[in-house]
Amino acid sequence: MKRTNVVTTMSDDTPKPFKRLVKKLTIENLWLYVLKYMITRNEPIKAYEVVRYIRKILPYKPATVTVYTVIYRLVREGLLDQVKVGGETLYKISDKGRKTFMNAINFIKDLLDLLEKNV
Repeated sequence: MKRTNVVTTMSDDTPKPFKRLVKKLTIENLWLYVLKYMITRNEPIKAYEVVRYIRKILPYKPATVTVYTVIYRLVREGLLDQVKVGGETLYKISDKGRKTFMNAINFIKDLLDLLEKNV
């Protein structure tokens, strides 16, 4: 099955249930995108770099404070580590964060398999 780019396929006449799905899988699950970016960078980074990345890739543009809140929660839950470098606070993914991210990806793959079965 050929996949389309959600950003380019959303329009005013896109059905509301589909728009809700996109919102739930993006803005309401920002933690997945934060951890993904941390994995791909594989080095401590500033929170604002994460904001720029998320605004670039998602069809919805979350407020800066929303992304910062997600980052702070991920730190509190042990999925991200804070690193002090030259007086700045940087963030990197923890082992627990990597494991949680992979569990989430596997869960999503299982859901896709279920939804695509016999279609």
